[in-house]
Amino acid sequence: MMVWAQQRVSGRVRTADEPGGLPGVSVQVKGTTRGTTTDPSGQYSLEAAQGDVLVFSFIGLKTTERPVTGATLDVELESDVTTLQEVVAVGYGVQRKADVTGSISSIKAQDIASRPVATATQALQGKAAGVLITTNQGLPGAAPNVRIRGVGTVGNSNPLYVVDGMFVDDIRFLNPADIQSIDVLKDASSLAIYGVRGANGVILVTTKSGKSGRTSINYEGFGGITQVNNRIKLTNAGEFATLVNEVAVAEGGQAKFPTPGALGAGTNWFDYIFRNGSIQNHQITASGGNERVTFNVSGSYYDEKGIVEKSAYNRLTFRVNNTYKLTGNFRMGNNLAFSRTQSNNVPASIVQSAYNADPTIMPVGPDGKYGFSTVSTVANPAAVLAYQTDDIARSGQLVGNIYGELDFLKSFTLRSSFGVDLGLTNSRIYLPQYFVSSSQKNDRSRLTREIGLNTTWLWENTLTFNRTFGDIHNVNVLLGATSQSSRADILRAIRLDVPGYSDDVKFLSLGNAVGATAEDNPDNRSYQFTYASYLFRVNYSLMDKYLLTVSLRRDGSSRFPSESRWATFPAVGVGWRIIDEEFMKDVTLFSNLKLRASYGKLGNTNIPNYLYYSRISSGLDAVFGSGQNLQQGATQVNTTTSSLIWETVTQTDIGLEMGFLNNRLTAEVDYYNRKTSDMVLNVNIGNGRQIQANAASAYNRGLEFTVGWNDNVNDFKYGINANLTTVKNEVTNLGNGGIPIIGGGLGNGRTTTLTDVGRPIGAFFGYQMAGIFQTADEVRNSAQPTAQPGDIRYADLNGRDASGNLTGRPDGKIDADDRVFLGTPIPKVFWGFNTNFSWKGFDLALDLQGSHGNKIYNGRRAVRFGNENYERIALERWTTQNPSTSQPRLTNGGQNFEVSDYFIEGGSFVRIRNIQLGYTLPSNLLRTLGVRSVRAYVNALNPVTFTNYSGFSPEVGGRESDALSRGVDLDVVPVYRTTTVGLQIGF
Repeated sequence: MMVWAQQRVSGRVRTADEPGGLPGVSVQVKGTTRGTTTDPSGQYSLEAAQGDVLVFSFIGLKTTERPVTGATLDVELESDVTTLQEVVAVGYGVQRKADVTGSISSIKAQDIASRPVATATQALQGKAAGVLITTNQGLPGAAPNVRIRGVGTVGNSNPLYVVDGMFVDDIRFLNPADIQSIDVLKDASSLAIYGVRGANGVILVTTKSGKSGRTSINYEGFGGITQVNNRIKLTNAGEFATLVNEVAVAEGGQAKFPTPGALGAGTNWFDYIFRNGSIQNHQITASGGNERVTFNVSGSYYDEKGIVEKSAYNRLTFRVNNTYKLTGNFRMGNNLAFSRTQSNNVPASIVQSAYNADPTIMPVGPDGKYGFSTVSTVANPAAVLAYQTDDIARSGQLVGNIYGELDFLKSFTLRSSFGVDLGLTNSRIYLPQYFVSSSQKNDRSRLTREIGLNTTWLWENTLTFNRTFGDIHNVNVLLGATSQSSRADILRAIRLDVPGYSDDVKFLSLGNAVGATAEDNPDNRSYQFTYASYLFRVNYSLMDKYLLTVSLRRDGSSRFPSESRWATFPAVGVGWRIIDEEFMKDVTLFSNLKLRASYGKLGNTNIPNYLYYSRISSGLDAVFGSGQNLQQGATQVNTTTSSLIWETVTQTDIGLEMGFLNNRLTAEVDYYNRKTSDMVLNVNIGNGRQIQANAASAYNRGLEFTVGWNDNVNDFKYGINANLTTVKNEVTNLGNGGIPIIGGGLGNGRTTTLTDVGRPIGAFFGYQMAGIFQTADEVRNSAQPTAQPGDIRYADLNGRDASGNLTGRPDGKIDADDRVFLGTPIPKVFWGFNTNFSWKGFDLALDLQGSHGNKIYNGRRAVRFGNENYERIALERWTTQNPSTSQPRLTNGGQNFEVSDYFIEGGSFVRIRNIQLGYTLPSNLLRTLGVRSVRAYVNALNPVTFTNYSGFSPEVGGRESDALSRGVDLDVVPVYRTTTVGLQIGF
């Protein structure tokens, strides 16, 4: 018999959540009583022989056996979903995932870790079913557009963010590395506890906290470059001159360029304004504590130089999360975050200027003067960057709360929390005196200063009762009362003739008054609104199988008249854990099976302040009377109503959760029906007057699918997770007399969207293209007798009878009655596909994202005032030598630029959202380096997009609070790709 000699075996035990090492893991030599536990850094050491098997076990993790093959044995343990009682954040607490009756998507820290983004919402793209996040603006620090289960209103559809219990409007003040988990509440059962704040969904953010044990210090940093993914191809100087000459001659004028062929390539203005940007982020975190005190302290610095020259954004953050166990039943804590940001802004029109600019001129001539076009009034982008980029915005923000918790009578917990959101903004815009041309000049320097102070406090008090009776009944009851106040004070002033040779002299006191107009005079304004709320929730579980959640919140808001200031928002959710029924004991197909449903009512208070107050506007001065003297004037500028009430959202959700093969395969499907009524919008009341009133309703309904497969084969571990959401949006009522709402303005007097009954919010509306006129005979025999060969032929779809009623038949003329709906900017289906793989020290993550069924209005091509540059598709224009049937002749205006489907393109796309490859150094090497963990990685964000859209990016979300402009592309700064390398070190 051979006996193996004993040797000292050591190593480190880690998990995906604890890559630096997991303390307290039991390590046992199989078949013996010899064993040990890992220390605070996850290290262990014991005597074992070659061929022995070590058994690693920890509560909530899969027990793992590994044979001894050498002196070092590192192990990564996996979550055991069959025993781990996973919890998710819900409103005012946490709950076991198994007991949740609502629809909640949970994203953990590792799912968004190391993404090179300024805000965590960007890292969430494609991670959660029902959550559509659009990064449609490529300026550094810009906030993405977030919509949960569709667009619910023509106004502000932004969700509420709750960071460690504090309500905030966005989370750009947070470094994503500080986040422990994000939970998205989507249905009435989970949202009703937030009442009027929950109509558009709630995103709960839990930041990292300290744990009892050895103090750990971690560094994480990355750096890299940003680049424009797809540059729109424009005509060069010679081609542009040829096209301009063609248009001039066709319009009866003279050619403007004598020798177009001699001009060559000219200036590529995109090359001039775009650059390779840079990005870097550094964070240091210290955490630890003991049974009495735990702490987590972090500091970070984020800096980004944008892809447009002179654009930049940087942020400095500092976070302190502490808990103090003062007695056996009393705890206190704080979650505090401070951030300081600075944005160097460029004009929003800079990309459009580069798109339209004359390529035949030089940015700067040999004489040092900026070039200007003799055929176009488009601004020289080089001069724009030189003269219009002294635009700096600084801000400081303190967000956080302090709280105390008292346990008493075994089952009760009393919690009181006081939170603040304090923000100070300070911006300066300086426009110097300059002259480039008669259309690009500024006769007097202009300095604008604005200072804003935003103060919000939130005081919440809750009492929780939690008890299990006889292992059959579990009851959790929450009672609470909260109050909130928000105030903003803004001071804005402008002065002319301020010297600009140094920042030291750019002060208002050194300039001259602008004039008598109200816009240019100093402006001091403020607003304030308050909330008071009472909340109740009961969660009941019978035999851990039958689940019931009842929620009720009563809210009062100063944004509404006293007659309608209060409203009540109830919800009920039920669940049935079918897997625990007796008749399922012999069913081996399922390892989890749960049915749930919910119904409830929510409110939306995201409306402007003081709608029910009469507002008087001053500065309406006029000269009249016998002496013809200037008389001061003022008048009421709004029509008021005292009947304004909440926008109300009622939502139904039915969900099924399934698990197979010991929950290695999981699936979840939800049907949702979200109805918005009493939508607040402008209503015409005659004589050209409008009033804000509750006058519309709409719905969003669809399906959400989530599926995941997570498993390991020896040292190879992998996870594949996917989600898909369908959305159908439709307006069901317009109480303003049925008058549709127009929107999506192009800036040239034309609008592109119409919101009407039976159509989606902000649907595109215009003429249908029926081809290109080829001959003069076609024109004479058409409904467009003023057209010319080469012009767009529009479909004659609707006429009127003698009584003025629409007939739906052609009438031989093209007019406004022939316009039809041309598609929706809201995708019908969007999805995400996320994978992760690890083998020994290597790890790989791949994220895909897709959106389908939406349209984009290409506003770039649809707006022309005269001789702007062309996209290269213009070279395929209709001419007598090239009788195109798809591209019209070139003009500088006229009927070819009516709003029509000629300018509408498909917005569907598939994007490789993120690729990350990392390597973690082995523990035996780390011991020689004196560190706990080291991981290096490379990351590519937005590297490739597959789309038929001709613009920079198919992600066109429109302005954040304007649902009527979504999908209209007017040349914002494009979304870019980011390539970074990073390093994580644990001590």
